[in-house]
Amino acid sequence: SLRVNQDTGAPLKDIIHALKSTTEPRLLLIDNMESAMSLPEVMTDGGRLSAEAIINQLASVPHVSILVTIRSNTLPSDVIAWDLIHLEGVAREDARSIFTSICPSAADDPALDTLLEALGYMPYAVTLLAKQAVKSYFSPGQLLEEWKKSGTEALSGDLKLKMNRSIEFSVESKAMVENPNAQLLLAILSQLPAGTNYAHLMWWARSVEHVSGAISTLSDTALIAQRQEGVSSPTLSVLPVVQSYLHEQSLYNSPKVRRLVIEACCRFVLDHKSSPGDEHFKAHLKELDIEKTNIQTILLSFTPQSLLELEREQTFSNVFDAMLAFGRYQVWTRASLEFSNHLLDLASSSSSRGEDALRRIAEARFCLGETYYWLGRYNDSCESYEIARSEFRKLGTPADLVRAGEAALCIFRAWMLLDKLVDELEQLMETAQDDFNGNPKGIARVLICRGYTYWYSHNSRLGLETLKSAKQSLETLQCTAEVAQCMLYMMRCYANLGLLSDWMKVGKETLQLAKSIGIGDTIWEALDGISRCHVRMQQYDDAITTIKETLAVAEQVGEPLSIAQTVELTGYAYGSKGDVYGAGLAYRRAKAMYSELEETSTTTSGVDRCTYNLQQIQDVGEGGLSLWAPDLD
Repeated sequence: SLRVNQDTGAPLKDIIHALKSTTEPRLLLIDNMESAMSLPEVMTDGGRLSAEAIINQLASVPHVSILVTIRSNTLPSDVIAWDLIHLEGVAREDARSIFTSICPSAADDPALDTLLEALGYMPYAVTLLAKQAVKSYFSPGQLLEEWKKSGTEALSGDLKLKMNRSIEFSVESKAMVENPNAQLLLAILSQLPAGTNYAHLMWWARSVEHVSGAISTLSDTALIAQRQEGVSSPTLSVLPVVQSYLHEQSLYNSPKVRRLVIEACCRFVLDHKSSPGDEHFKAHLKELDIEKTNIQTILLSFTPQSLLELEREQTFSNVFDAMLAFGRYQVWTRASLEFSNHLLDLASSSSSRGEDALRRIAEARFCLGETYYWLGRYNDSCESYEIARSEFRKLGTPADLVRAGEAALCIFRAWMLLDKLVDELEQLMETAQDDFNGNPKGIARVLICRGYTYWYSHNSRLGLETLKSAKQSLETLQCTAEVAQCMLYMMRCYANLGLLSDWMKVGKETLQLAKSIGIGDTIWEALDGISRCHVRMQQYDDAITTIKETLAVAEQVGEPLSIAQTVELTGYAYGSKGDVYGAGLAYRRAKAMYSELEETSTTTSGVDRCTYNLQQIQDVGEGGLSLWAPDLD
């Protein structure tokens, strides 16, 4: 309490008098300062009086400190040296404590952390949703689904009113209402769940005039947050709670806004579209990686219904091309079945049945086949590739036939893991060669497959000769990605022939080339080959060092079989060094991973080896471990 005893009819004068009547330190707390700052000046006996003038008078008392909360980054008064502290979400554990103190039954719910993340860990939002959970008897998972669907509209009347009112102070402030550019920029940023950095802002906000002024207004009203991550450009974002609110407001989620965002998204993806081996491939992957969350969210939200908003077939073509390019980016980095299925659904929904529409369906099928392959679903991948191949053959242009040949080679790759007979593999290569119809790159790729088939049928010398011939052709064509693939198979031939020094030499050359290209899976294969070579050479310390790097790449790419094989190799290396405990941990994890994959001879033998070796570890005696080695060639 201020202990104001004087009552002169002038409240401010009485408060100042009470503060000056003692030298006892005082702390004044003023909540929601923006409300006071929006009040008009009033006439008093001493002249005009404003909120800023009152703050200045209070601050002039030496032993008085003032703590204010305000939805702005611009504080009142030019004479006060404010210390500005940005208030963001609390730590996850603190958010959990807030929620569970109100709704204890949610403590063990696995969806609670995801719900708190969706709320941006903002204490007020967490408090209101916890109260909603108590009132509705809904679990955090059910609340999360409602929040994703409806945002603040999912709250009950009084809770929704409280939430919306807290946001409206900023969104409907005078500064925002008078700045249409700030409103448009806020609308665009609210569609980007991960925010964007200053370098990419011009891609998203090309339609915004005076971007710097718009950012200043959004900053003044505390509607955007800025975060610095390392040395990269700062990231601008809208708090998740505010995003959810804006998605329910017609001004901020209109068809015009959605069209601007989808067009900007497609432009960004298509301007960063390239293939492995292209000059800018690595740089493009890096840029796409920064925006991947935003791009996926926007493109997944594009439905057949969205076609009505876009109105033009050419615009739909651009959207599909961007989705296909992003789908390929995911295949090269981390495959997403949800996205690939969405791509196929969208391609199939077009009312057109001309050649362009059929080609889109074929490309979407191809992308789905690649996704299935990298997720370890090899039979499903073959089915999708076969359908795509058939569609490309029906279209029949030279370019389409090349795509049919490429689909055949993808089937070949999957068949190798499904233990197809050599005769079947050779027949598939013949048909692929027919589809390529003299295309130099296609013919060289068929030659790679022939070399791999020779290795597969235990004729590694002929395989090596064939692969060297393919490599020479591909180098002439400057197809660096395919050269790297060819070298990976050469490593296997050297391994099978027991030429360990050549194996290691080519392995290191392949790794260097793969890193220069930037394809995660090729990097993993090169590292895996080098690791196995170290094991063959009984260089277990070097093997373990390389395996750690191999596993990190495998987990980043997310290909389940690669991870399982790397973990199994870890167990063998540790066991060979005499680390029984480390070997046991690795073999248990590898066995579990193999067991979850599609049943093939590769996964079945992996389970068998891990089971046998775990038994050996359990029964280990003075004679030491005798482990069943994984394939080391």
